[in-house]
Amino acid sequence: MAEKNTREWKHEVKHLGEMKGKLEKNIEVYLNKKEIIDKKTKELYDNYHSNNPELISDLMVSLDIQDQTALTLQRNLKASLKPYFGRIDFSEERKDVYYSFYIGKSGIADENGQMLIVDWRAPISSVYYESDIGKSEYTAPGGMIPVNLDLKRTFEIENAALYDYYDTEVVANDDFLLKYLSKNKEVVLGEIIATIQKEQNAIIRDTPWHSVVVQGVAGSGKTTVAMHRISYILYNFPARFKPQEFYVIGSNRMLLGYITGMLPDLDVRGINQMTMEELFVQLLGANYLPKAPKKLKTVDKNAVFVGSIGFFDKLTAYMDNLERELIKCRDIVHNGALIMTAEEISSYISGLSAHSFESKLTLLNDRLQLLLTHKYDSRGDGGDEVKEILRKYRNYFGKPNQKIDVGKLYSGFLTAMIAESSHEDIAGLTMLLARHENGERELHNLCMLAYIKTRMKTAAEYQSVKHMVVDEAQDFGVMIFYALKTMLRGCTFTVMGDVSQNINYFSGMNGWNTLTSEVFNEKEDRFYVLSKSYRNTIEISQYAAKVLNKCSFEAYAISPVIRSGRQVEEISAKDGGEMLRLVRTEIEGMNGRGYDTIAVICRTAEEAELVREALTPEAAGKSYEDMLFTKGVMTLPISLTKGLEFDAVILYDASSENYRVNDADAKLLYVAITRALHELSVVYTGEKSKLLE
Repeated sequence: MAEKNTREWKHEVKHLGEMKGKLEKNIEVYLNKKEIIDKKTKELYDNYHSNNPELISDLMVSLDIQDQTALTLQRNLKASLKPYFGRIDFSEERKDVYYSFYIGKSGIADENGQMLIVDWRAPISSVYYESDIGKSEYTAPGGMIPVNLDLKRTFEIENAALYDYYDTEVVANDDFLLKYLSKNKEVVLGEIIATIQKEQNAIIRDTPWHSVVVQGVAGSGKTTVAMHRISYILYNFPARFKPQEFYVIGSNRMLLGYITGMLPDLDVRGINQMTMEELFVQLLGANYLPKAPKKLKTVDKNAVFVGSIGFFDKLTAYMDNLERELIKCRDIVHNGALIMTAEEISSYISGLSAHSFESKLTLLNDRLQLLLTHKYDSRGDGGDEVKEILRKYRNYFGKPNQKIDVGKLYSGFLTAMIAESSHEDIAGLTMLLARHENGERELHNLCMLAYIKTRMKTAAEYQSVKHMVVDEAQDFGVMIFYALKTMLRGCTFTVMGDVSQNINYFSGMNGWNTLTSEVFNEKEDRFYVLSKSYRNTIEISQYAAKVLNKCSFEAYAISPVIRSGRQVEEISAKDGGEMLRLVRTEIEGMNGRGYDTIAVICRTAEEAELVREALTPEAAGKSYEDMLFTKGVMTLPISLTKGLEFDAVILYDASSENYRVNDADAKLLYVAITRALHELSVVYTGEKSKLLE
């Protein structure tokens, strides 16, 4: 413990003891409440069969109270071990009042409603994250509140005992931040709220009324920022956003499990978590899926065009032409009387651009019925002659509920595109068509099918997405986001990524300009850059920088937190057998140094499977799609390590044959290197990759 003012130390120890006592009293109160409400709910359940509407209403109210009581009890139980992590003392310039607030993961009040601990998401807590000592301000519902900040303190508390505290003008000073970053992965995730930095906090607390795009270098905390942003929005805008309207999109299930594992600790429950493939599958629905789905495939270097906005624009034009062919846009004449002109129909359709084809048919038919009624039913009695006229024109423009073969429409589009495309685009389009007709799931195909569905059919599920968080966004490519923005009109986005880590080099994004200028609105939406890396030691950061320096693309500069560790170890092996033996030796050493999470990272899934079988035979054959992030040793391909971090990493076979000098391989190697928090070992046979020289 650093040297402290004795009186201040005693005060904080006493305050923590008093807080513990108040929390214990809260826990007792809520345990009694829980017992009572549980008993009442059970009685209501036992009589549920009576079909009494009043009883059913009472049961729903009781269930809601039961959930809220259990949640409040859980918050108090967690807080009893670590009630708070920060304290701010300040006065408001407009009032002659002095405040001292303690800030924790959850807001806690006593039985009389008096606030004991302020929630980190509350407006006043922004002073802790953003303000320096002296004059400052924060945004409250009533506007900007000027304050004079006198104290900002960060605590180390474990099991209701005070270990240390730090007073600082920036929330995480070097001593505290380095102490925090040096811990193992499991500990880091548990303490992350206390260490949110000023530039991270700005993104978390940005308004949800527009979209944000975040370029964050490896280890900048962008995923953590995204999860905290969800918690912040749901806490501060409960009337506008519901948990079930939030979607977190990741590239694979392992990453999703890893990044959303912190959400319950952030008081977030009930949001949707899925891969991009699963999102499109959900939007499509069972009636529109490929009949024989297989493992998801991605495009290669022959299909750069299909990941572009130009490809989507071609499909949009195709659908526009299709609508014009299907909707009868000509004068409507009945018994010599002009009912609607072709110009009127065309103009009406133009005003329905946001509607599906099905909705347009319904509205056009309704419009025609209204005009006919106005012209022929002057008495308003709906006589037989009028009824016959209305019946004749009921579905003049077409039946809205007609069955649409989305797959057939897409095949027609791809076939037409192949016939008119230039030589360099044909290979990619032909590949998409073949995969589509074989029933294979390919991300771009699924995206286009989902778009065709929303153009043709009115689907409620497309309206239920209000905010979408996309992690590792650079891997998906700009066309995917362009389509999502078009389909999900009421949705805002939090887009997190790093273009230096784009492992889908040909179909992903190697820069943000197109996304920020053509998909999102440069004036309304925000673009942030997180350049400081908190993950790697300086030795690992410098090793990764060697790789980026050999690339032709423009990489975002990394500003690492100066935290020293072991030098990166490069180990040469004479053959594959020796390489495996050396890997085992490295694992033993890392285990001996107390690391909880160790990754052996291979270039491909096939290579990783062979290595995993050799290292841990009991795990052989287990599908990567079913794997979860766990303690111990994990053998993974680079593609599955995106967004993850480990205490120590062993990079397998970093040879010149495995990683050649080109931008695509450099990005793969950069991703693998930057997964390591504390230690990195590089093993290889033959010549080491020139990217590492």
